[in-house]
Amino acid sequence: MTLMSEPDRRLIMAVDMERYSRHDDAGQARAQTDFRQLMQKAAERCGLDRAEWDIQPTGDGELSLFPEAVSEPRIIAELVPAIDTILRDHNRYAASWAQVRLRVAIHQGLVTRTENGYAGSAVVTAARLVDATPLRDALKRFPLACVVMIVSSTIYRDVVSQSYSGIRADRYQRVAVRIKSFADDGWIFVPDENVNSAGELPVGLASAPVSPTSVSPGTAPEAPAMTGGSSFSFGTVTNRGPTVFGDHARIVGHTETSGGDGTTWR
Repeated sequence: MTLMSEPDRRLIMAVDMERYSRHDDAGQARAQTDFRQLMQKAAERCGLDRAEWDIQPTGDGELSLFPEAVSEPRIIAELVPAIDTILRDHNRYAASWAQVRLRVAIHQGLVTRTENGYAGSAVVTAARLVDATPLRDALKRFPLACVVMIVSSTIYRDVVSQSYSGIRADRYQRVAVRIKSFADDGWIFVPDENVNSAGELPVGLASAPVSPTSVSPGTAPEAPAMTGGSSFSFGTVTNRGPTVFGDHARIVGHTETSGGDGTTWR
């Protein structure tokens, strides 16, 4: 019987390639090779040694555990933007089928090494965050971006909101992540983009961004409340909240019903 090792608190990065399954066998092999080379270049550009990382390949990405002494602000402020820059250079000259775009999730917590990889709720959290629908949507909203990143609420509170290493908290958008039994908030960032300028993510997936100017110095921003409400859509006109049309008809509620004429009630 193998005894389980003691867990270590580590910074975790989960990385996943967009639309990896669209490749045939040869294309997937090439994508994996390009991915490893690009990650190596990004680490070298930041003066990081990938040989010191504990890496669990996932085929279309990887789960990386950084050394205990690594600087969390450095990974967020330097490594992720470096990955984006290197991918932009790669994609500029690559054929459309060889383009690489990545989703990245950053979290931290206790991790246990096992015979088959790494275990722990922190690992599960990183895996859920990198697969979050709002993060996938961010790649669609910013077609020129090569990397989109989501950090956990813990990383946001401890690192991002404190503006370490010049990190701009106002460039992060808070989202709600709901996958299977997992439910938590995350904060999305897109290098060289302002996610808040493009508006909120789809209703039910995100809440309004927090303005750092409304937070007292030294205090992490509190999460804004999720908002909802009813709406009535007719043609190109949409009214939100209790609505009256025509002969005192009143549409109120959250359920959705579609009429044969294209009218939608929510």
